[in-house]
Amino acid sequence: MSNFTTQQYLSRRTFLRASGVALALPWLDAMMPAFGADPKPTMRFVGILNIFSFHTPFLFPTESGRGYKSNAYLDALQEHREDFSIISGMSHPDVSGGHSGDLSFFTGAPLPTSPTFKNTISLDQAIGESVGRGTRYPALCLTTNAGRGSCSYTRNGVTLPAESSAERLFAKLFINGTPEEVAQEVKRLQQGKSILDRLQDKAKRLQQDVGARDKEKLDQYFTSVRELEQRLQQNQEYARMPKPKPNSPPIKDPAPGEDTVRLGLLLEVSRLALQADLTRSVSIHYGGTTKTPSDPQTSYSHHDCTHHGQSPDKLEILARLERDLLVEWGGFLERLKETKDGDARLMDRTMSVLGAAMGSANLHHNANLPILLAGGRFAHGQHLAFDPATPPPLCNLWLQILNEMGGEATKFGSSTASTVPGLLA
Repeated sequence: MSNFTTQQYLSRRTFLRASGVALALPWLDAMMPAFGADPKPTMRFVGILNIFSFHTPFLFPTESGRGYKSNAYLDALQEHREDFSIISGMSHPDVSGGHSGDLSFFTGAPLPTSPTFKNTISLDQAIGESVGRGTRYPALCLTTNAGRGSCSYTRNGVTLPAESSAERLFAKLFINGTPEEVAQEVKRLQQGKSILDRLQDKAKRLQQDVGARDKEKLDQYFTSVRELEQRLQQNQEYARMPKPKPNSPPIKDPAPGEDTVRLGLLLEVSRLALQADLTRSVSIHYGGTTKTPSDPQTSYSHHDCTHHGQSPDKLEILARLERDLLVEWGGFLERLKETKDGDARLMDRTMSVLGAAMGSANLHHNANLPILLAGGRFAHGQHLAFDPATPPPLCNLWLQILNEMGGEATKFGSSTASTVPGLLA
């Protein structure tokens, strides 16, 4: 890699390279030509579909507007209150069938239970087509269900395969070279060795030749890479440890494992990819969990708990699983707030949705959907409560997000308007 000076313009596509490794860099001041106009801020999107939904009586505040009272669920996000909004009452027209509604969550395609159903393009892929073509990966499609589960669809309605391994995703994004070099680098990561060790001299030279603000950004970015590598290594070590015997009956449904933790790892790799502008659009299919961080010694049947029938015991367990999911998403929001993107927080330039295609998993109802929206240039800190009897289509929100990303669409799915009342700052 070339020597850099503060007078030299760095390409937005600059990488630190070594054999088997290509580490993209975050946005630096040195990437803007001298006396150049400030570039238009790059927006990002991270959408998470929670297929088991939330128990909305525990999630939705009883009050609307900015003065809503928090609850046990929202307390997990209290420190981010001004950075996200709760939206209730919305749904997709002509979408029903319980879990079949998952097919339409990011598309709005009607009648998912029909034998002639044909899906349409998902929001993440529409964003990738509109604003992601200049990135290495126009859109990343991820899942916590190894080998199955996706909420991403092409313009022809074809389901896109999703990646479930944070380790493989990290290697895909940051390790480059021949198959042998990649395999060797993955082995080094498994042994707890950092790719930054291979790039140490070049990283030091770069930090010496940029301004103070860029040094701070690079230090933060390199620290994040090391911490993620350590988390991946610790996750592997934990997987090899003997697990305690469960204190609950055997699980009836297929066990996805410790998938709330898996979601957190996928979100962290995604954050680094967004920061380095390797992608601007991420979709994640969250398929529930059997292990949860607040009670790792016990196994649960997440799906069974969603069909609680108002059983206090099942609702208590469900609340634990769902609150832990919110805590994991809150950790992602915290890291977005801590990450600088030019003169702003990465949070301000990243719109993240955590939502579901069922308003009640217990009853398999596809109305009054739970939607949490964070980041971006919206008027957050509020509960937007729409009347479930006459709701605006959820695709109105998808269209607004698409255009906030830089698209110029006039229609998306079943949209009837280009904005959601109350969200504009």
